[in-house]
Amino acid sequence: MAEQAVQLGMYISFAGPVTFLNARQLHAVVPRISAERILIETDSPYLAPHPYRGQRNEPSFLTWTARRVADLRGLALDDLAEITTANAMRLFGISEPSWASP
Repeated sequence: MAEQAVQLGMYISFAGPVTFLNARQLHAVVPRISAERILIETDSPYLAPHPYRGQRNEPSFLTWTARRVADLRGLALDDLAEITTANAMRLFGISEPSWASP
């Protein structure tokens, strides 16, 4: 289903459940999504990543999701951050991140 969504021009975003040990099907999907169509999100306040599973999710927990997605794709965390930042900017029509402006 994710591959069909990508073919339609959609993005696929991964949240806390990708860190769950029993999410094997989700783990298999991550490396199959084109780098140009992948995003990460918190889904806050729900679905906190492992090791916070069952607790209220917080934006600061996004690094757990990012690390897991990077690992599943065989990427360094910084590389995944560049990819997902560029994708979010393209999706939302942002030409330059606000923190980069003088």
